[in-house]
Amino acid sequence: ALLPTPGGLGSLDAALALALTASGTPAAAAASAVLGYRLLTVWLPLLPGLLVLGVLIRRRAL
Repeated sequence: ALLPTPGGLGSLDAALALALTASGTPAAAAASAVLGYRLLTVWLPLLPGLLVLGVLIRRRAL
């Protein structure tokens, strides 16, 4: 059974890469674009949360 993942991780990446290559983009450029998209939408927003978590732990609020 396939389990849904947050943000369509995996299936969305494959669909984006397939759509980009189908539209004529080279495979390497399509993969780079998809990885950049994932970096900006998933990993980059985690940084402010980690900073706030660090501050809250130092202040013993957590």
